[in-house]
Amino acid sequence: MGYVRQRKVYRLRFADEDMAGLVVQARSAPVGQFIGLTKLAQLRGNDVTPEDMGKLDELFRGFAGCLESWNLEDSDGTPVPATLEGLYSQETDFVLQIIFAWIEAVAGVPGPLGKPSSDGGRSLEASMPMETLSSNHLN
Repeated sequence: MGYVRQRKVYRLRFADEDMAGLVVQARSAPVGQFIGLTKLAQLRGNDVTPEDMGKLDELFRGFAGCLESWNLEDSDGTPVPATLEGLYSQETDFVLQIIFAWIEAVAGVPGPLGKPSSDGGRSLEASMPMETLSSNHLN
């Protein structure tokens, strides 16, 4: 029997104070899908053309497939489902902030590995004189 690895679930964090209190959990994605979604995420702002709309749809659909849960509610207190339809009911910039936080979480560089080593100072060999002996001393 082989090993079956469970996909990791990330709890996303947001730098924007307006998103304080939002809790989003999303799974990792297979490498090929993640690379494709990351490329699609580069479409933003005024650079989006009508031809790019299909690419944005692909980005939103791909992320929705990884979205596990969130505590998002509409202004009337109704929970927004953590689905593609729930994503589509939100404003584009808000959804993109969530997607960018997910990309950063999945592709982020791990924290420091601990205290860096010192340069160690000079080694004993470097402090020892190393001169070629004259031929008179070799005998």
